[in-house]
Amino acid sequence: MSHSPGLAPFGIVLDTQRDRRRAIIAYAVSILLLLAVIGSFALEQYRSDIQAVEERNAARADLVAEWVSSIFSSSEAVLASVSAHLDTSTGMSQTSDWLQAMDARLALFDRINVLDTQGRILASSSRDYSPDRPLGGLPFYHRLLSLSAGEQAVTPLVWSHSTREFRVVHAQRLVDGRVISVELKPMAFYHGLTSLSMASGQSTAILDTETQLITRLPAFGEGQDLGGLGKVVSGSMTRRLIDRRKRRDQFRARSALDGKERFYGVLRIGDLPFVTIVGEEVSVALAGWVQRLWLYLAIVVAVVGLGGLLLRHYLRQLRLKEDVRQHEAQLRIAAVAFETHLGMLITDAEGKILRANDTFTRITGYPEEEVLGKGPNLLSSGRHDQAFYAEMWRRIARHDGWQGEIWNRRRNGEVFPEWMTISAVRNAENELTHYVATISDLTERKAAEQEIHQLAFFDSLTGLPNRRLLMDRLQSLQRASKHGGHLAALIFLDLDNFKQVNDTLGLHRGDQLLRLVTERLSSVIREPDTLARLGGDEFALLLHDLGECPEAAAKDAEEVALKLLSALQAPLVVGGEQLVVTASLGVALFQGHETHLDSILQQADTALFQAKAAGRDTLSFFDPDIQARLQARARLESDLRQALPRGELRLHYQPQVTATGEIFGVEALLRWQHPSRGAVSPGDFIPLAEENRMILPMGSWVLETACRQLAGWAADPARQHVIMAVNVSPVQFREADFVEQVLAILDDTGAPAERLKLEVTESLFMEERDAARGKMLRLSERGVRFSLDDFGTGYSSLSYLKRLPLAQLKIDQSFVCDLFEGRASAAIVTSIISLARSLELDVIAEGVETEAQREWLMTHGCTCFQGYFFGRPQPIEGLPLSTSP
Repeated sequence: MSHSPGLAPFGIVLDTQRDRRRAIIAYAVSILLLLAVIGSFALEQYRSDIQAVEERNAARADLVAEWVSSIFSSSEAVLASVSAHLDTSTGMSQTSDWLQAMDARLALFDRINVLDTQGRILASSSRDYSPDRPLGGLPFYHRLLSLSAGEQAVTPLVWSHSTREFRVVHAQRLVDGRVISVELKPMAFYHGLTSLSMASGQSTAILDTETQLITRLPAFGEGQDLGGLGKVVSGSMTRRLIDRRKRRDQFRARSALDGKERFYGVLRIGDLPFVTIVGEEVSVALAGWVQRLWLYLAIVVAVVGLGGLLLRHYLRQLRLKEDVRQHEAQLRIAAVAFETHLGMLITDAEGKILRANDTFTRITGYPEEEVLGKGPNLLSSGRHDQAFYAEMWRRIARHDGWQGEIWNRRRNGEVFPEWMTISAVRNAENELTHYVATISDLTERKAAEQEIHQLAFFDSLTGLPNRRLLMDRLQSLQRASKHGGHLAALIFLDLDNFKQVNDTLGLHRGDQLLRLVTERLSSVIREPDTLARLGGDEFALLLHDLGECPEAAAKDAEEVALKLLSALQAPLVVGGEQLVVTASLGVALFQGHETHLDSILQQADTALFQAKAAGRDTLSFFDPDIQARLQARARLESDLRQALPRGELRLHYQPQVTATGEIFGVEALLRWQHPSRGAVSPGDFIPLAEENRMILPMGSWVLETACRQLAGWAADPARQHVIMAVNVSPVQFREADFVEQVLAILDDTGAPAERLKLEVTESLFMEERDAARGKMLRLSERGVRFSLDDFGTGYSSLSYLKRLPLAQLKIDQSFVCDLFEGRASAAIVTSIISLARSLELDVIAEGVETEAQREWLMTHGCTCFQGYFFGRPQPIEGLPLSTSP
């Protein structure tokens, strides 16, 4: 049997890999060091060769510059001789003869001229220049005429139209204004360069400051003996050197004349308008360095190749050593693996047991010596038929293996589950030689799976199915009833006042009570039904197969529900105490193909809510009308949460008037304008907002909006007397920072506090009266007034009422509406008016809708009114300054 290299111990693999990495790293580092050393040598020699080239170029440039300077030293001497001769000359005719004789002796110079102050020829060594011939109009002579007395100048290369040749002119102006000029032929420069020795690849050129080529060796074109005379050189490096007036420079560039790359040395020749450029071709200058570089590269290649061969040999030796160590390790692993935590059997091709390990003995109870020579069928449990074993051996024969769960029998007769893997072993000729079987005891795993299932699907306290198992069975019941069409029922059961048991007797007694309730309920349910605990004191019962008739199904469900209620009638003994427990039940009937799962749960929960609302200890069937109302309430709540962010809330104002009809105040009333519902009644959304604490941001918005309006009125003489009344919800008033909120709004808006009146109800003082009184006193100190709204509809302690910083009592509209319906309402209103007088409080009646009601109230001493008779609530734009009925 072959072994995978992966079976080798991890340490062996790590050691081999570490040695391989070290060898490769050492080889790579050696190559890098060799490259670094050779590279440094090559770089140093490169720099040395470059320096040598620069020194050669500088020396040659100095030699050329010295030779050119000597030419102009000669011309300067000529100028001095001519100047001295003019001082002693008796006539220009004799001077011309003398100049011609001198010119004949001087091969470097072409013409020697004497000009007057206007640039006309006075005398010349050339017969081409007759006396009085004007030369001052030529550009270069025009510039020479502008020299100061005694000053000399040398021109760049210029073109002579008379001779059709290039010239260089050296001139001097005398004290009397006359000018002496010596014209030099560029041929003199060319012949001078040819006299200098130049090696292969070298070049020498002389340029003027206009970058005109005076001469160059070697010439860059055929037939040009002077080396390209007058050609303008466009090289940027030369141009920059001339412009910067730098005397000397070295650079590497490609020639603008012949395109060859050279190392150049450039030198400005003294004060003359010339530069000499000496170059040496890069290929020639670096020829020796390139040869040495190739030699170095050959050395590197040889070393890399030899080192690679040595590395390859070393790695091969490591691989052989690793294979030997792995083989040894695999033998040890095979010996240890046989004694693994899995039971192992080895049989021959006939199925006779040849070997069994200790784990096999520990699992089955059979020692190895007892099973040798026998077949594995001694473990058979009898739970599997012949077809099972036939299929197992068929798979082994076809695929050389089989694995699966099987039940076997231990030596002590215990039947247990195990996971078995059987593998066929064949030799090189593909002949079957052995079978190897491994077994793993699944007893603990099965027990763990059972425990996990119990924890996942059953309640740990009562042992009943939990919510998850109930949902699974409910879904299964839905799927099954799609075909049969039978009705089923879901009953939610909630223990009444169970929290009191936990609070008084403790959680431990509460758990005991839940277990006793479970026993009672389980004793009265049918066998196929499912009783589950949903959590806390909530139970659910799923009734199966209630038939196809809705009436009969409802009757059966009711009978079961009544049995559940009856089972709890008898007292339960918990911790030596007798407890009577009642429950509320909600029943929902359904057919699987008609009702969604979530709807079933919602219907049962709604029915349970109905039972609790009916007084508890009863049952209730699901009522669709109640469900519709709850859903409508939920949708209204969802819309209400978005009303403030979406800007759907409005403030309307209802006038408050005196007996003469003058408006002395308004009450700010909250309105909700929904985009699709339209105007929503305050009686619908304000109680909902208080229940869900949405009244807090709404109340803050109302107060801030009203105060901003009040601040605006303070600047209006027609309305600055108006008092703003704002209703405050008890939920909002009980907030710990309510006072700080009101004061902050007053500060931010600048509203006058003495014109703000907060209307509170009697329910505010049912709890925490002292805290409410303290908040009112703090706001009263700032000037805020308080009105007791809906007075008479609740319960008020009159002794406590007198301690409150109230400014006004408000008669509820229900009493005003019934003034003429009976004596009770009239008596209450009269008492409220009298009480207000005795407490020195203002009194106002709301809900005044007729003249008769106003007259009666005025007759009995009430002089402030509010109601439809004086004006309906409306936006601020429609509010009149005063009204009279």
